[in-house]
Amino acid sequence: MLDDNELLFDELYEKTKDCGRVQFINLLMEKERDNQELKKQLDELQAVYNNMFKCHCNRVQVETLLSQQKEFIEWLVKMSKDLFQNEEYGSSAIYGYILSKYKEIIGGKDE
Repeated sequence: MLDDNELLFDELYEKTKDCGRVQFINLLMEKERDNQELKKQLDELQAVYNNMFKCHCNRVQVETLLSQQKEFIEWLVKMSKDLFQNEEYGSSAIYGYILSKYKEIIGGKDE
């Protein structure tokens, strides 16, 4: 069984066995133009793919941030009902607790 190179050689041989030098060079030039066009199309497709990948990554980041924000707001509403109604907590303790929860949800560092 013939491999791809042998099949390609046989095909090219058949196309060029009766060619003169000028015809052969013209055939090579045509194939080179085809090759350049295919390279150009590949580059364009690669650029489209890269842009799509960047958009996807940005969308995932936005969705993550929105989810974190929603979680924090839900927690804040729930805790504000409990903490602000309880008079044993001072306002600075409440704000410190809220800040620590916010950092926990969004992945911030404690300072």
